[in-house]
Amino acid sequence: MTTRSLIARGNLNPPEPARWLGIMPNRPHQPPNSVFHLENYTLAIVEFDDQGRCHDRRQMTALSDELAQLEASDAIIIVFVHGWKHDGRTNDENLKNFLEVLEHAAAEQGSGGVPVLGVFVAWRGLSLFGLGLENFTFWDRKQAGLRVSMGAPRELFGRLREFRRQRLEHGGFPLLAIIGHSFGGMIVYSALAQSLIEAASAPAKEIVPSFADLILLVNPAFEAVRYLPIHDLMVERGIDGYGPRQAPVFVSVTAVNDWATGIAFPLGMLIALIQERTRGIEERQALIRTMGHIPWMRTHALSVSPPVTGSSRNIGGTWLERLKFGEHNPFWVISAKSEIINGHNGIWTDSFRNFAQALLIHHMQRVQEKRAAALRG
Repeated sequence: MTTRSLIARGNLNPPEPARWLGIMPNRPHQPPNSVFHLENYTLAIVEFDDQGRCHDRRQMTALSDELAQLEASDAIIIVFVHGWKHDGRTNDENLKNFLEVLEHAAAEQGSGGVPVLGVFVAWRGLSLFGLGLENFTFWDRKQAGLRVSMGAPRELFGRLREFRRQRLEHGGFPLLAIIGHSFGGMIVYSALAQSLIEAASAPAKEIVPSFADLILLVNPAFEAVRYLPIHDLMVERGIDGYGPRQAPVFVSVTAVNDWATGIAFPLGMLIALIQERTRGIEERQALIRTMGHIPWMRTHALSVSPPVTGSSRNIGGTWLERLKFGEHNPFWVISAKSEIINGHNGIWTDSFRNFAQALLIHHMQRVQEKRAAALRG
């Protein structure tokens, strides 16, 4: 279902009038009851202000009520947290593309499948606009994203985690996947880092983080030093640390031509080298660069053509080449060619959408297998 049809149904607010220059107001763009029951899936939108508070608590309450309705059944929950230059407006391209992801997930379920709930987490990623002014807001929006990451989005993630935990405790088979782009990736990682580090340090051959089944970050805009504890654990664990049934649980994909994280980010972080103390060249690199732009931190490369050498596999029509660690390592740091992700905001190419959907389908199939095995007794 498109955003246009949602507007026609009286769900989403109409698109806001086009303006060629101005300041995006710090206010909600969607109605208070922002949970929409569609033919194949349910969409929830929750918006946050520049200080990380809910713009309207009724949006959070509506999501909580929806989770309560689902508590006796399994569900596939897919969350998307947008990044720089985006927000909760109906005509935002990220929202339109997220609906396509939900449609695809619902279609994979078929008739009689478990419910699909999509949660679009919106914040003021766009502040100034027109005449290219939005390109000068990178650091301002980074600081806003940091404030948001410490605020009410943690309540939202906590409610989703609690739903998943209760279903698992009652013998259910839910699926929770969380996607974050740009500073949205920073918001997601800030909230979920503890569960990822705990999962990485678990001795089991097959691990599942306590927070979500899959975390997918696209052009994440935060310092790689935050990821170093997990990287260190992967090095310590070695290439044979996981079993053949291990699924990816953390996937970070960065475009090779992402100038925002590849050029602007390290330039802006140079002052950190004066203020902070690091131990060795790797820590210095990780302090000012994002993980996808550090060669020794990358685990995979993603392209549209199979590599001439090396270990690779086809995922959704794209080719994933393994660069380091074992074949079943569940923590992926990927560098993507520009045909797959073009720059910082060009994430919704057919190639990347197919890759992301293939990851989701893999997890959905695993859950279906577990559910079928439980029914067989």
